Amino acid sequence: EYTIDIEDTGTIVDALSALDKQVYSDPEMKIFPIYKGLINSYLQLIWDGEENRIYEDCAVNAYGPNREFMNLQDDINTNLYPNSNITIVVHAD
Repeated sequence: EYTIDIEDTGTIVDALSALDKQVYSDPEMKIFPIYKGLINSYLQLIWDGEENRIYEDCAVNAYGPNREFMNLQDDINTNLYPNSNITIVVHAD
């Protein structure tokens, strides 16, 4: 479980980038490389940069502080609510 800070207009891509910076700055938190060294960051694991979307085999459940659901699978450019709670499940198929 991680806590990160991003701009008020931040998206899931911004959040994942901030998370990667936080993880790389603290060796205790670093879980990469995983899967034979092919994956080096959360952003790489979850976000398809060529298509600007979350990979289909990842589930992303994002809720604002009042349990407002944010459908990031359909619109990756959605601004995250302050104090959002995001759960990511990789290989959710």
